[in-house]
Amino acid sequence: MGGKNQQQIMQAIVAKIKTYHKLLSTFATNGKLELGLLLVVQVQCYEDNRLLKLFSDIVRVLYDADIVGEDAIFHWYKKGSHPKGRNVFTKDIEPFIKWLEEAEEEAD
Repeated sequence: MGGKNQQQIMQAIVAKIKTYHKLLSTFATNGKLELGLLLVVQVQCYEDNRLLKLFSDIVRVLYDADIVGEDAIFHWYKKGSHPKGRNVFTKDIEPFIKWLEEAEEEAD
């Protein structure tokens, strides 16, 4: 699968998140629900080959859009992830986790 294809899929996902931002924000009102959203995204990415390599990008978009907070992402990363594709996704998201940790340290 080419990079161009993945780019198009990612653009479509970003557009969808923008479209449904209000709905997602209304749904993901606390850490537990944010974690639930991450799990849905994880399983969806695992089951759809086209999304497999886009998980961490999608999480970053959800974070940038203030739909999912860093606490939910850290919890997912440390102990809340679904078994489906856990190893792949936790490895993929490591750079983003490091970035979040550094940003958190700077804020302190």
